[in-house]
Amino acid sequence: MISLLIQTYRSQLSMLAVGLLLGCFFTSWFNAGELALAKGDNETLKAEHSEQVAQAASAALKRIVTANERADSLQVALDTTEQRLTTSKLEKQHEIKRSTTGNACLNSATVRLLNDEVARAKVATLPTPASKPIKADAAIATDTDVASWINDTKAQYEVCRARLDTLIDWESPITSLENTHD
Repeated sequence: MISLLIQTYRSQLSMLAVGLLLGCFFTSWFNAGELALAKGDNETLKAEHSEQVAQAASAALKRIVTANERADSLQVALDTTEQRLTTSKLEKQHEIKRSTTGNACLNSATVRLLNDEVARAKVATLPTPASKPIKADAAIATDTDVASWINDTKAQYEVCRARLDTLIDWESPITSLENTHD
């Protein structure tokens, strides 16, 4: 009876061992299949991500190239405008010297008022007069000096305006730049 019991246990143990081995085999086979699917999915995701990164980099490069081209174009236009304004100022300065008489235009009190140190402290640079600089206690300012100051001031204003217009143009949105964000 004991031997029958031992044989039963052996057969049950053998069946248990076979079942365990088959379970391990099928589990590893199933896991291997799942792992292969996961690796395939991972490769697909990596490829998609690489493509998205490449597209984003390409779009960013296009935006940078467009912005640089635009900046270069605006700088050339600004340089051309400043050169034109400088030429115009010099031509006018030449005509001022030719057309003014050098007669007294402003009396000494007005010159002192205009040359006041408080006023100078507020202005970074004063335009260079056509003749020698007028001292604070100068008797007069000539019509040439006044016309030269006006010419310098107008030229400085126009250069400032051109620079601000260029800055405004740079800050204005561009359709082509906005479309490359998509």
